[in-house]
Amino acid sequence: MTNDSDWDGLRARLVLLQEAVAAEIGAYPAPIPACDAQYDHLQERRAALVEARARLDAARQGGAGTVEDFLASTPILAEG
Repeated sequence: MTNDSDWDGLRARLVLLQEAVAAEIGAYPAPIPACDAQYDHLQERRAALVEARARLDAARQGGAGTVEDFLASTPILAEG
């Protein structure tokens, strides 16, 4: 069973991951556009975290599924 604290904890984790990626991007030396694979990966990770957070909020609000279902469908959380 999923309760509000489960969703809150997961959302807090996503926020922390987003903040960590933003800090890493902010500290990254000026990249050469489209030539820096590590920087491009950080940009993709940031976009995936934003999308995951939006999906989490929608799933929680709509009562669709459980935290476990969300985790299973969100590989970005396994990375960080």
